[in-house]
Amino acid sequence: MQEQSMKLGKSPTEITVEVEINAPIEKVWAEFANIGNIYLNSPTVAKSSISSENKTGIGATRHMEMSEIIKKGATFDERVIEWEEGTYQKVEVYKMYKVPGIQTTTADFRLIEKEDKTVLLSTITYSMKNGPYGFINNLVGKKKFAKVWKSVIAGYKYHIETGEEVTEKTDLNLDAVKLISINKVK
Repeated sequence: MQEQSMKLGKSPTEITVEVEINAPIEKVWAEFANIGNIYLNSPTVAKSSISSENKTGIGATRHMEMSEIIKKGATFDERVIEWEEGTYQKVEVYKMYKVPGIQTTTADFRLIEKEDKTVLLSTITYSMKNGPYGFINNLVGKKKFAKVWKSVIAGYKYHIETGEEVTEKTDLNLDAVKLISINKVK
């Protein structure tokens, strides 16, 4: 396994998306608070589990076996680095296996109450290990990352609204997820 460098690499990029979930904020937060069960919500995660003593809050960690959408046999280990009970969570990948090219990855999830629904606003920030990977990211990677991130967020909407587990084969409505921006991180 490779420890991730926390220093931004080449072509640092952030992708922000938004989706409205037909569920109250408490129900949506319960899915985010249970970090070990991300496999239920994400088409990119085949299996997941909590890997720390604390199950929630800052410092909680999870281990994820990725689906074929990312790469068969790839794993990510994430830790919670920010936590505002009921409304906000930020995680960083601190270890990965069989995922070439990526140097850093963080993602945040902001929940905004909207009557009996919840707006989920999420940003993934990532950077590449070197110039060639940065070049590829600038050419085609950003669009691919945006599509994958939209599928992750659509997966949360789908699971929370239906109760069904999301897999890489789940037909998700990516049009329900609004792409807000793709920006270079300065």
